[in-house]
Amino acid sequence: MKKYINSIWTLAVATLASSALLVGCQDTDYPTPTPANGPSTVTSRFLFVNAAPATPALNFLVENTPVAQNIGFGQAAAQYATVPAGTIQLRARAATGSVGGVLGSNDIVFRAGATNQTNFAAAANTSYTVFVTDTLNRPRPTTLNATNLGGPQFLVVTDVLTAPTAGNGGVRFFNLTPNGGSLSLVLTPATGTATTFAARAFRAISTGTGATAMNFASFTNVPVGTYTAQVRAGTTVVASTTLTVAQGKLYTVYSSGLRNTTGATAPGVQVITNN
Repeated sequence: MKKYINSIWTLAVATLASSALLVGCQDTDYPTPTPANGPSTVTSRFLFVNAAPATPALNFLVENTPVAQNIGFGQAAAQYATVPAGTIQLRARAATGSVGGVLGSNDIVFRAGATNQTNFAAAANTSYTVFVTDTLNRPRPTTLNATNLGGPQFLVVTDVLTAPTAGNGGVRFFNLTPNGGSLSLVLTPATGTATTFAARAFRAISTGTGATAMNFASFTNVPVGTYTAQVRAGTTVVASTTLTVAQGKLYTVYSSGLRNTTGATAPGVQVITNN
């Protein structure tokens, strides 16, 4: 009888050990993974503008991927393009044919300086306006070991898209007239006081240092209404247009074309709505 009980006990222990081994070998029951549906925090936004006189319509590319196409002189893309943040290559090429001028069949490529071809460092959650500026025949820099081929080149502005205060829109001004010298923008309402954006140098996006520093990328509050927008060289009116400022809207105004010319490259005032 004792021998029979010991046999049963031995069998029970073996069965329990076997069950434990089987349980231990089973896969862990992990929850089913689900994709993240929230917004990405590793993107940047780019608004592309063709502001180079006589340049053909351009296609803009980021990392060789088209993001804005067939942008003619004096035109901007309809909206910001969202691209991955980080070190990226900015490039523009003629929508048909070639850019021409001193570039010939070469693309317009972002360069951080005359002697390099550094890619652009795009910060996450940041918006940029990217202008193509200068003339088709801007000479190649004479800097030793220069990689800049001359002709049209990029100007990248970091957008400060702060909402205007109540009752206002926001306006900023850039001088993109290659032979314009120092230019100002004067906004004159039907009644009331004019707003002046004074003495901008060609391609300048800031001026001064320390207490006198001014960032032209920031928007200035301007009361809602309709304005005569004049680009002036001193007291001489170079070009003008009408600008209607709406509540909460942000406007980039830039001078375009070439002074003392007519036709397609005549001086102009261009307006981009940034929001």
